[in-house]
Amino acid sequence: MRYVRWLWQHTKGIRLNMAVRIVAGTVRVALGLLMVWLCKRFIDVTIRQGTADDILWMIIALLTVVAAQVALRQTYYYLGQRGGAKQSTAIRLKLFSGLFRRQLYDGSRMHSGDITSRLEKDIDVVSDATTSLLPDLTVAAIQLAGAFLLMQTMDARLAWALLVFTPLFIVVGKLIAHRMRRMTLDVRENESQVQMLVQETMEHQEMLRSLESADYVTGMLDTMHQSLRKSIHKRAQFTVVSRLLIAGSFSIGYIVAFIWGGLQLRSGAITFGVMTSFLQLVSQIQQPILQMLNMLPGIIHATASIDRLEEVDLKHPFRPPLAPPRSALPLGSSKNLGGEAIRFVDVSFSYANGDRAILQHFTHTFKLGSKTAIMGETGAGKTTIFRLILGLIQPTEGRIEAGKALCFVPQGNTLMSGTIRFNLQLAKPDATANQMWRVLEIACADFVKELPDGLDTELGERGCGLSEGQAQRIAIARGLLRPGKILLLDEISAALDEETEKELFHRLFDAYPDKTMLLITHRTAVGALCDEIIRL
Repeated sequence: MRYVRWLWQHTKGIRLNMAVRIVAGTVRVALGLLMVWLCKRFIDVTIRQGTADDILWMIIALLTVVAAQVALRQTYYYLGQRGGAKQSTAIRLKLFSGLFRRQLYDGSRMHSGDITSRLEKDIDVVSDATTSLLPDLTVAAIQLAGAFLLMQTMDARLAWALLVFTPLFIVVGKLIAHRMRRMTLDVRENESQVQMLVQETMEHQEMLRSLESADYVTGMLDTMHQSLRKSIHKRAQFTVVSRLLIAGSFSIGYIVAFIWGGLQLRSGAITFGVMTSFLQLVSQIQQPILQMLNMLPGIIHATASIDRLEEVDLKHPFRPPLAPPRSALPLGSSKNLGGEAIRFVDVSFSYANGDRAILQHFTHTFKLGSKTAIMGETGAGKTTIFRLILGLIQPTEGRIEAGKALCFVPQGNTLMSGTIRFNLQLAKPDATANQMWRVLEIACADFVKELPDGLDTELGERGCGLSEGQAQRIAIARGLLRPGKILLLDEISAALDEETEKELFHRLFDAYPDKTMLLITHRTAVGALCDEIIRL
């Protein structure tokens, strides 16, 4: 029932599509049964007793039914494609947006490659099961019921004989499902491992080349591929053997029905038309049963994928994006803090998987408009202070009082593939060209004006095409587009030479004299430019 509830929740927006498909499939089944009846009448009545006009009208009727079946089959396919595309994108958007509301640094972070695999392959599997397998299963059940009832009017004994093994197949199918689900989970986990290695290798290609590790990581990928192929082959072999046994049983049933019909025809108990219809109905009874059993692997794959997609939500519970930490005072305007931008009161913090406290009883007040350098050794807690201010983590003890108007510029190259304009719009989608040129100038990124395409210059992954210093300055400009009154700047000049660094901070301080700035830095020259230095 858990899987049914999950699928119901995630079919919002395509339920009408699914209903129409089921109706179209049901009409197609009805036309198929009508075709059986028309064939019987054509052979037994029209050919023997009908006039030329009767034969002509019967041919027209048969052709009309065939044409309608073809049209309905294509409509069924078209609706399935539309519904599948709509559902897969809706689920992907929901989970993707949820990733930005997850709790960070709580010790349960998933690998980005694993998440990518789940958002692609697992969502596609679930979407296919919902928009294809479930309607197909419903239509197959309707076809089975209709063919069985029509068969009963011809030979009730054979109709029930064809269904006698169905309970056994259901039990066997359940046993198959349990084992195949485990195999599917193995395949998905191996696929995620491959995705994780490929993604990280491409991201750190320069480092791996310098270490001459290409052969080593290629060997690792080959080993993972072997494991993946082994799990896929194992599942495929199990599926083939299961299908062979089931298909063989149905083939024997068809032969038995054929022999039974032949004997009935020989004794004169049935006509040639009944024999033709008889064999068609045998196929229409066995086909949906076999079809439903063949759908079993797809449904099992979908349940395994639902489990993996649920893990994304369960490991990353909902929280508001960039929510400021709880405060004893109302959050909002700086007036609430009595002329102070940020206040730490006896704050302590430890990471979930950490072996020590990063901050212990830290108390400090950052005044409005002040420029403060935060310095200290690696691991002393500089970045942790920023994360606490941003609300990405919550203090273990103490409280933090801060305004909401925050702007954060992280360390290093954080540009994305796309144009420079696109990267700047990430901070302010409605930013004008003048606003963009203004912040680029303040960030010492005047070089953009000299590029052939200016703001529309295309960048590769992680700002490929620019130097580290150029990419960093565009990232600074992007942060400055945010309408924050408090700037959190994390090692923003690490990739700059001394002269450019000095010019950058002069422009920053001159452009924003009233803004509160917190700067994480290792450089004493930067600290000397600030009003205050905090050493951790």
